[in-house]
Amino acid sequence: MALLCLAFQPALAQAPTRESLRAAEARAQAERQAADLSREAREAAQAAEEDAAEQRVKAAQAAAEAQQALEAATERVVAAEAARAAAEDEAKRRADALAPLLPVMRRLSLWPAETLLALPAPPEDALRGTLVLRSLGRKLQREGEALREAEAKAEALRAQADAERGRLADARASASRAVALLEQELAEARARRQQARAGEVEANRRAEAAISRAGDLKEALDRLERAQARAAAEARRRELAEARRRQEEEARRRDSQAQAQAQAERTPQPEPVIAQPRVTREGRAAPVAGRILRDWGDDTSAGPSRGLTYAALPGARVVSPCTGRTAFAGTFRSYGQLLIVDCGGGYHFVLAGLDRLDASTGQRVLAGEPVGLLDGDGSGKATLYVELRRNGQPVDPKGWYGGRS
Repeated sequence: MALLCLAFQPALAQAPTRESLRAAEARAQAERQAADLSREAREAAQAAEEDAAEQRVKAAQAAAEAQQALEAATERVVAAEAARAAAEDEAKRRADALAPLLPVMRRLSLWPAETLLALPAPPEDALRGTLVLRSLGRKLQREGEALREAEAKAEALRAQADAERGRLADARASASRAVALLEQELAEARARRQQARAGEVEANRRAEAAISRAGDLKEALDRLERAQARAAAEARRRELAEARRRQEEEARRRDSQAQAQAQAERTPQPEPVIAQPRVTREGRAAPVAGRILRDWGDDTSAGPSRGLTYAALPGARVVSPCTGRTAFAGTFRSYGQLLIVDCGGGYHFVLAGLDRLDASTGQRVLAGEPVGLLDGDGSGKATLYVELRRNGQPVDPKGWYGGRS
């Protein structure tokens, strides 16, 4: 019997006790709760990021419109200055042509043409002289009126040029405000992504630390509940802070829109450029506000162009042409900073020539969301190369902007 008991002792020692089962269940429950908290935090962060992305799209559109207004105002100032200079040159030319005749005009004012009839000369000569002087007087009068009109036109164009310079200053200030607001949106987005990642790691660390410091199961559960309560309070605090931030942001956005509307009412509407980074109903956008330098299919030294080359102002904002996920973001050979966006359905957009990237590989982006900046080459212009591929084959990107596949 003693031998039989000894034989069963190892098996009894290995059998799980009720306490160990409860401890294992508690650990599993704690792990599930930590995973749930992590998942909820991740989902909340994703929802907040979607909302923030939409705000970045709107801010990017406002910045692009302000930049376009600035460019149009600059062109109007140049045109007004040229017209003013031409009018002043015309007034000077007429004044110079009239200067030699001023002594004659002064003498005629002292001796009217009718006085010639009283001179001791044949009547035919006196009449002929009278007609000549009258004709000369009418010519001088016309020249004087033309000079006054030229001077008045030059003065009006000077006033117009001054007004255009004032509008240019307003447009420059509006563009600066829009860009500053967008930069703030981008900085807050980066901070939120970092905070979300840090918060998830910290929540897991707190749960593990609470259990590891516990002396028994009850203490472990108590510590875990307290950690969860602190995490919930912290999440609530972040939600309130986020709500306040959104209210302030909405107030700033409304103020910016009101200022932009007031500026638009004061500023004549510019001629439309070839491409504007506006989002269509299909969720598609032109990548930059600018003009096409090289069209798709144009002849190049390497053969027909497989994409579009845009000319834009230095510092122009580049936006995602579609809603999708960035497949690549970084430096690539001679292309410089390059971004590839997977739009789904076999479509991929390639954006090359950026000076700064505001998106990272694997990030989800919305159509019209800012993804980078252009830089100039010293000539006052920047270029962006855009290529669209469908199932690996290049297609005309302009068809995408119009909603055609």
